[in-house]
Amino acid sequence: MNDAKQIKKSKTGMSIKSKILAYMLLFVIIILLLIWFFQIFLFDYIYSSVVISKLTREAEMVENHLDDGLDRIVSSIGLDEGMCVTVYKLTDTNQFTSLVNIHVSSGCLLHSTTSDTLSSLYANAKASEDGVYIYRAKMTGFSFASQSGDDELSDSSLPDSVIYTVATTSKDGTEIAIFLNCQITPDEASVQSLTTTLMIISLITIACVLVVAIIIANHVARPITDVNREAKSLANYTYDGNKVHRGYREINELNETLSHAAVELSKADMTQKELIANVSHDLRTPLTLIGGYAEMMRDIPSENKPENLQIIIDETKRLSTLVSDLLEVSQFRTGRRTLAFEPFNLTEALRETINRVMHLYEPEGYIIRLEVEGDVWVNADRTRILQVLYNLVGNAVSFTGDDRTVTIRQTINDGVVRVSVIDTGEGIAKEDLPLVWDRYYKVDKVHRRGVGGTGLGLSIVREILTLHGARFGVSSELHVGSDFWFELATIPPASMQSAPDSASPPDSENTPARVGEDTNPDEGKET
Repeated sequence: MNDAKQIKKSKTGMSIKSKILAYMLLFVIIILLLIWFFQIFLFDYIYSSVVISKLTREAEMVENHLDDGLDRIVSSIGLDEGMCVTVYKLTDTNQFTSLVNIHVSSGCLLHSTTSDTLSSLYANAKASEDGVYIYRAKMTGFSFASQSGDDELSDSSLPDSVIYTVATTSKDGTEIAIFLNCQITPDEASVQSLTTTLMIISLITIACVLVVAIIIANHVARPITDVNREAKSLANYTYDGNKVHRGYREINELNETLSHAAVELSKADMTQKELIANVSHDLRTPLTLIGGYAEMMRDIPSENKPENLQIIIDETKRLSTLVSDLLEVSQFRTGRRTLAFEPFNLTEALRETINRVMHLYEPEGYIIRLEVEGDVWVNADRTRILQVLYNLVGNAVSFTGDDRTVTIRQTINDGVVRVSVIDTGEGIAKEDLPLVWDRYYKVDKVHRRGVGGTGLGLSIVREILTLHGARFGVSSELHVGSDFWFELATIPPASMQSAPDSASPPDSENTPARVGEDTNPDEGKET
């Protein structure tokens, strides 16, 4: 019920297509709003700044040609730039005498103002630091009022005009007044034309962006939609990556990951089913024997014999061992099983293991040999290492050859001890080596338990050695036999008293996790 609600809730969000369309449209709208902002609110300021810059350049050009080609420069400015230009020189009585005068606009302020106003503009320019004074007013109804903004407006529809005044001197020291006048704001027709053009461009841009956004959204969303559709089949342990449209690298990687996950889930499902079948088989056999012998002893008084009771006891122990091994594997996998590290004599532990298993297997004709190069000490969980040895020896006994010989060999190399358990059985095919550490994996695919085994021994070995950070693996040759091995770092015997009682495995740099040498590191055989 909760899963259905969660799925229904997830469908209420925006699709990736909608988000791409929304984001791209939002981006374009922001850009257009910025353009319109500059057009409506800042256009006058920008236009005025451009005009002032142009007036400054033209005034400098007039000033540079006061003594050479003044008429030609002023005429060029007037005709090319549409500016009215007047240049005066001041007499000894501070009277303006015209040097050059060009009039190109009927709304020119220079030619409609009085000499007193020009004198005031010149005085302001002369008083400034750079000798320049800029005054802005309406094209008509001109009335000088400094910079108080108290302009006379006779026609509000007319654009503003500017008088650019420069106070300078010629080479001979004569005071010169340069006046330039032009329109400083665009006229209403120009603004309306620009606004209309901008509106058309905005509409075209939005339409184009919508088309492009739809194309991009489809291209981006299609592989994601395909992955989402196929991912729903993972519940059935299937995923068809070939039905996913190849879009871009991330989707391709996700597709490959989900394909791999589908394969692994299928394997896990198959393993689980095999595990259930195998456990059911191993549980059914002892339970059947226990039930059969108990009923026989109940119904036939003469069958109430010690040997029949012993069969019931043995099968009960077998059943208990199987349940214990299943519980132990589960605890290792969930991390609830910890190790108690301590220094101990590994060689002595090998001898102890041999002595115990010999009493069990010698009556059946098995030969177990121990080959050592000397005593070595290790820092590990002694109980668990003994469990590894018992499982490996039991596995070797189950699969050794007709000579019924098992060899346990201890070798030392560069501070590392290797323990090998070698049998002379049929061996394991190369393609089966990576799988034999799995729970209940069967090389011959026919369920059978080894002598006294539960089918979980090598899985327990793998978990214990992994917790130790130990190297382990297997090498095998068909019709020759198999060699299961593991390695631990050695310690000096004198460190037995000073070595810390650690609850963690040795340094992984010194004892790296399981690494096979000539074989796959996760190689082994079922016990």
